[in-house]
Amino acid sequence: MREKKSAVQCAIEEALSVIGDRWSLLIIRDVLRGVNRFDTLQESLQISRNILTRRLNSLEEAGVLVKAPVSPGARRMLYNATPKCIALAPTLVSLIEWGTHWSEKPNTRWARVIDKRTGTPVTVDLVGKDGEPVSLLDLDLEY
Repeated sequence: MREKKSAVQCAIEEALSVIGDRWSLLIIRDVLRGVNRFDTLQESLQISRNILTRRLNSLEEAGVLVKAPVSPGARRMLYNATPKCIALAPTLVSLIEWGTHWSEKPNTRWARVIDKRTGTPVTVDLVGKDGEPVSLLDLDLEY
């Protein structure tokens, strides 16, 4: 009988368990842009209330968002980014770059991420600790 190999924990699999559904990254995108009230999130995303509620609860449980009342004692809540959420910004920039470059939809206006101070586009690059570019051929995974 063959012994079952233990699965190596995959960081991508772990990340997708938190943010890999249809709506989570879109919610995170909006919260990082300052859209953080339930009603404005729902309007921005055109998402049903029950799905938005489930996704917000899931992101809160995972420590990606934190919920706080609009004012002391209020029933309405704000959903704010945690450091865990803010750390996803480069991932979102990469997804915007990829989606813009590889889209097969003609005549679609895509977003660009720009530095507000300079007006220049922001990109995500692979760099080593020394700040030098790292080629895809020079990457390896260490377990």
